[in-house]
Amino acid sequence: MYKMCICIPTLNRVQYIGETLDSIVPQLQDGDVEMVIVDGGSNDGTEALVAGYAKKFPVIRYVKREKSADAPSNAGFDRDCSYAVELANAEYCWLMTDDDIVQPGAIRKILAHLEAGHDLVVASCEIRDVLLRTTLVDSRPGLSEDRVFQPGDWEEFCRRSVVHLTFVGAVIVKRSLWLERHPESFFGSGLVHVGVIFSAPVQGSVLIIAEPLVVIRYGNAMWSKRGFEIFMLQWPELIWSLRGIQDAAKQSITPRDPWRLWRVLLLQRAYGRYSLVEYRTYLQRRFSSPMQRGTARLIALIPQWLLYGPAWVYGRLLHPHPRYFIATLKEGMRR
Repeated sequence: MYKMCICIPTLNRVQYIGETLDSIVPQLQDGDVEMVIVDGGSNDGTEALVAGYAKKFPVIRYVKREKSADAPSNAGFDRDCSYAVELANAEYCWLMTDDDIVQPGAIRKILAHLEAGHDLVVASCEIRDVLLRTTLVDSRPGLSEDRVFQPGDWEEFCRRSVVHLTFVGAVIVKRSLWLERHPESFFGSGLVHVGVIFSAPVQGSVLIIAEPLVVIRYGNAMWSKRGFEIFMLQWPELIWSLRGIQDAAKQSITPRDPWRLWRVLLLQRAYGRYSLVEYRTYLQRRFSSPMQRGTARLIALIPQWLLYGPAWVYGRLLHPHPRYFIATLKEGMRR
């Protein structure tokens, strides 16, 4: 059995997955690390590209599934991510993305930390633009030094890490813990890893590594077109369903119904995630009063460019990560 398996769900990423693999394969250590890549049904050359790596590096296993009718979808990502863990022959699984890169020496450092027997290890990340040239966030979640959380620190760990852990590539988890928590219960959320980790307090120790070991390629997520549904509906539903976390802690992560806050809807409109389509699909029947429905509809009709300037000023002056915020605005304007 290997110490760790790098688990990568993928779909139509031929443009990027080669760069991801190039950052990993020089770090693979015989006898310590394997890699499982589960392809949800690519038709863009991903299979041929990955097959070349698998031929060169026998520790890489590539499994292609039949393309589902709803791919690419949250259900597809969740299913393939969990299937990669099922296929792993290792004590730990590092859930990796198919378009980001691993920093040099990262695997060696993680393996050293795994010797302590933590149930869960969280890797800090650097965020760059889609070309990986400009740094948008130096380090997330922004700890100055490594931190170990014991079971009694669970709520503090949640506060510090849950938003960061929306990024799947930050998760190194014991395979046994993953399998015993029924990941299929979270299929369709697009955040199966968050559901598995936070569905109940982890009984062992949890480590957050302060040094950024992964570089996130921002602006390339396959869920971008479904951002409103994910972050306004599915994300709050998931957070408020978690056990072992007080409501005050959940509220600090996300309101139960963030779409009821006009400032949130205005920001979603500025991001390009909210329009009449989202209003009619998700919100029209949720508001109880005509005034609320009318306000939500009015926000959906505001020209996006009209909100760009005020949002830019807010991001530049008040947001903790202004480059990241403005990059999000610019990405929204391109939609």
